[in-house]
Amino acid sequence: MKIKLAVIALIISFYAQASLAQADTPRPLRARVIVFVHGIHGSRESWRASTRAYWPDLIRADPRFAYSDVDVAEYPTPSKKGTMSSVQLSEVLWASLKQDHVWEHREVVFIAHSLGGILVEEMLLRHPPEANRVKFIVSYGTPHEGSFVARLASIYDNDPLLSDLKDGSDNVFLTQLEQSWRGNNSVNGIHRFCAFESVDTKPESGMGHYFGAHTRVVRYFSATYGCDVTTPPQEILADHLQMIKPVDRASDTYDFFVRVYHDNPIAEERVVYRDNVISGLNVDCNRTKSDPDLQVPMTLDGSLSEKVLTATASLINFDNIQAVNPNPPVVTRIDPNGIAHVSYGFNGLDKNWLGNCPGAGHASVSVQFAIHQDVPIREPVKSNQPNR
Repeated sequence: MKIKLAVIALIISFYAQASLAQADTPRPLRARVIVFVHGIHGSRESWRASTRAYWPDLIRADPRFAYSDVDVAEYPTPSKKGTMSSVQLSEVLWASLKQDHVWEHREVVFIAHSLGGILVEEMLLRHPPEANRVKFIVSYGTPHEGSFVARLASIYDNDPLLSDLKDGSDNVFLTQLEQSWRGNNSVNGIHRFCAFESVDTKPESGMGHYFGAHTRVVRYFSATYGCDVTTPPQEILADHLQMIKPVDRASDTYDFFVRVYHDNPIAEERVVYRDNVISGLNVDCNRTKSDPDLQVPMTLDGSLSEKVLTATASLINFDNIQAVNPNPPVVTRIDPNGIAHVSYGFNGLDKNWLGNCPGAGHASVSVQFAIHQDVPIREPVKSNQPNR
């Protein structure tokens, strides 16, 4: 009996240690994740159409997104008398995404509705390491310049979110957010693509306690302010709430994201090595050939976002020079445009006892560049799945 108990204890100890080892092992970075972030007074159900079609599920089953995970975020935003500001909720959102392992992906992209777009931008400004993983944001009805509906509602509801979202030049929060975004190097390279509603929202839509007539919750200029012009803003023939509820993959809402996604494909990180040789470096006997700043360029491919990681220099193809090199080639610095600055020097041979030179010396400087590339990886262009 004692032997059996000892064996059982040994087995339990083995699996416990294995589990701990597995828990301590960093999870490998997956390629990309698509994160849905709802708007004010929304929830995980904000993306569901009246037909029960659920946008996140449409993407999960679409082979055009085969290399991406999907995460549906949620944060607390009660329909009345909320107490948390946009800044506070941006921190709640960040923590939630961390718990969902979102930041364990190499690339993160966002589909954000209304307030969700504001929270995403505020969150990324506050967390530069995570912002470096974000490729783009697609915002649907995000009030970058505020909303008249929020201003009206803030009169009788002191929810801080309504104050953050109200229109007008006195909205310091939105003004500072945009200024910070444009002046921050960790985020201003993130693409922002925008869609806008073109149908008024009805009072009976669930927002009727804010207004008594049909109204445009987020107007065109507010929804498109600060967005990339390379991809024109997309008109969605729906109101503010329905614009994020595609009934199938043929809808404008869905198709707009498909186009943006495939215009900005997943990039696989690679390191390649290329050499550049500077030849024709000649030296006479009893002379020294040197240069403290030989500039060796490397052409970089912008379409692959190439950048030089490291560079090493060496002397090659040499003849009739001293065996002992007083100043072997060293890369002193690398410019952002790919130019390596090299310091080098070598001596010609000594003249013989008759004063004759055995021959002119020569050598070449070779620089090997380690270059980082982002190589596009594209999923299938067309979906072979039903639209619904």
